[in-house]
Amino acid sequence: MSSPTTQQHSIWTESWVFAGRLFNQWRRYPAVPLQALLFPTLLLVIYGLLVGKSMVRLTGNSGLDLLIPVCTLAGAMSGAVGAGLSVPFDRDSGLMTRMWLMPVHRTAPLTGALLAEAVRTFVGSVLVVATGYALGFRFVGGVLEFLAYLLIPVVVVVVFATIVITLALSPHGKIILTWTGTGCMGLAFATLIPLGKIPALLRPLAEYQPIAPAAAAMRALSSGGNAGLPILLTLLWAAALAAVFVPVTVRGYRAAVEGGKLDG
Repeated sequence: MSSPTTQQHSIWTESWVFAGRLFNQWRRYPAVPLQALLFPTLLLVIYGLLVGKSMVRLTGNSGLDLLIPVCTLAGAMSGAVGAGLSVPFDRDSGLMTRMWLMPVHRTAPLTGALLAEAVRTFVGSVLVVATGYALGFRFVGGVLEFLAYLLIPVVVVVVFATIVITLALSPHGKIILTWTGTGCMGLAFATLIPLGKIPALLRPLAEYQPIAPAAAAMRALSSGGNAGLPILLTLLWAAALAAVFVPVTVRGYRAAVEGGKLDG
């Protein structure tokens, strides 16, 4: 009766160990956290200094409730892409194979990487929101709504990280990831365009592309609006993408470690 519980606890413990390895790596080589945190916070600060006061005078709203979700999601995905760029090196150096041969659960390095992405994204979201508060942003909802607000980017990025790992393990992973990061940034900032400014034929695509429901859910939560539908769409997108990419990621990871080098 206790065997499954023990095994589950072992997987979580081992995942935290591998996540800690990434935390230490990011601490020594802080390109990933800087890419994930510096970009969105700097964008908010520049916006607040150059545009924020003018927006308040013109519209009565600083626009931070629109920009913070975009910055949070874009920064988190940018960080995931940055972390993914190290995957080909770990494969080619044989590090993945060494971790595969260790006496741990086979998926622990992979779940540890996803866990590290989740923690990094949550911390990044807190920092971006704190910067927004310093610039005048105020959250209208309650504690549960605020927690959901911070967890939405985590859900998006954990699923996105599986896509990043899958692409990173492909033969031209670094080039593909560069274009993927650019495309995802475009999708995030496209959510700032009012639907009325988009041609009618393209509006459904703009409204229901994978990043749009997450940004809409965060905006609704921060303003006290009805966030039920955008949260549901966010979870449906996450579930659909996970159903497609998680098995592909696991197969690709297994193929990479079994064909990795041990002399790197």
